[in-house]
Amino acid sequence: MLNNRVQALENQLQEIKELLKNQVSRDMQKDEEIADLKKQLAAQADVVSSKAESVPAAYAGMDDQQITAGQEMEKDFYLAKKSSEMVDKDLGSAFGGVYTKPFLRRFGRNTYLGGYMDFEFRAPEDEDAAHGFTQKRFIPFIYSDISDRVKLATEIEFEFGGVGGGRSGEVILEFGTIDFLVTEWINWRGGYLLTPLGKFNLVHDSPIQDLTDRPLVNQLIIPTTLTDLGMGFFGSLYPTELSKLNYEIYVTNGAFRGLDKDGDISIGEMNGLRSAKGGYNNDNYNKSPAVVGRVSFSPFIGLDLGGSAYTSRYDENNNNQLTISALDFTYQRGAFEFLGEGAYAFVETDDFAKDSGITDDMWGYYLEARYHFMPSFLRNMSPTLFGDNSTFTGVVRWDQVQTAGRDDDFAKVHWLRSRVTPGINYRYTEDTVFKLDYQINMENKDMPDEANNAFLFSVATYF
Repeated sequence: MLNNRVQALENQLQEIKELLKNQVSRDMQKDEEIADLKKQLAAQADVVSSKAESVPAAYAGMDDQQITAGQEMEKDFYLAKKSSEMVDKDLGSAFGGVYTKPFLRRFGRNTYLGGYMDFEFRAPEDEDAAHGFTQKRFIPFIYSDISDRVKLATEIEFEFGGVGGGRSGEVILEFGTIDFLVTEWINWRGGYLLTPLGKFNLVHDSPIQDLTDRPLVNQLIIPTTLTDLGMGFFGSLYPTELSKLNYEIYVTNGAFRGLDKDGDISIGEMNGLRSAKGGYNNDNYNKSPAVVGRVSFSPFIGLDLGGSAYTSRYDENNNNQLTISALDFTYQRGAFEFLGEGAYAFVETDDFAKDSGITDDMWGYYLEARYHFMPSFLRNMSPTLFGDNSTFTGVVRWDQVQTAGRDDDFAKVHWLRSRVTPGINYRYTEDTVFKLDYQINMENKDMPDEANNAFLFSVATYF
């Protein structure tokens, strides 16, 4: 019995020796690993130290106040936050505005560079109309968080390839503003303003739109892009927990010049108000300022209702008033969107204006329905081409516009244009769109019939 106990104790002692031996071996291995880690940390410390020596050179010439201001600005980027609000609320681009460009979400610095480009192919029935490929717009954006209260935003337009080299386009500052932020409900803005007349003029970028051409009302009554030089105030209020009210109001030089002292007019049945628009750098035409404003109300996420108005003298003699009122709405529920805009131009005419050929008021509107979808068989067939962010959109728009003027016999005429545009487009991501649409045009009242239906293909992308 005693021998058995002794043998058991010897076996246990041997096991303990083996355990101690293995533990010592593991401890030695850990010591070696720790030594290697210390070497790696020392090497990384040398790299960090060498990089740190270059930091003072980067801040050379900057005082402590500038460095501190830069650090404070990096804490909260106003423009990036504004642009992200739509994504957070899962709203379509039609709910956006000047400060909701998608490139603003991609940067975390205080100056942002982006823009958009579009390109199209047009095949109209009318053999005399423009056919073929057109590079319509290349628009760089420069936005900046200059400080916690001062913001800058600008767009530079290269239209139809610019000017020169056989090209007959234009290069122009489409808008450029400086904002001084006071509080959410009142802020100051000045510069070349995107006139807040209707919603479309504020969100006119080609990559946002689901059809190639802009609505007729935004070509002839509120001729987009409508820019004016002035200043005013903007802000947001929250009447209830779910609702939001935005406003803008500005005093400007005046965006329209329609009748000069010699009786030459730029308002008529052919182009509506489009030929009268400008973005003038002074008010020497009639020294009569314009007032423009817009109020929008969103009772809940997914619905936005807007009303706006513009008024100014449009003639060089400073005798006739042009007043444009507009209503707009945007509604989104799931994959469905429904939006529209209407405008009425009250054109005052004295005897001189009537004798020159300006005759009557003008109006127009559009309604547009969109449905976003992605067939599952396409995503299964090619998930790399039809990814999680890809979508198709079926869209149809109804346009109607009436313009007024005089014909060759100086008789009063009203041209009523109607258009139906069905289309489909594909977005690989939200920023890039391939559009295919067909315009069916109808001429009524005094407007002569034209063979002007057209097939259009276009591509537009933000960058």
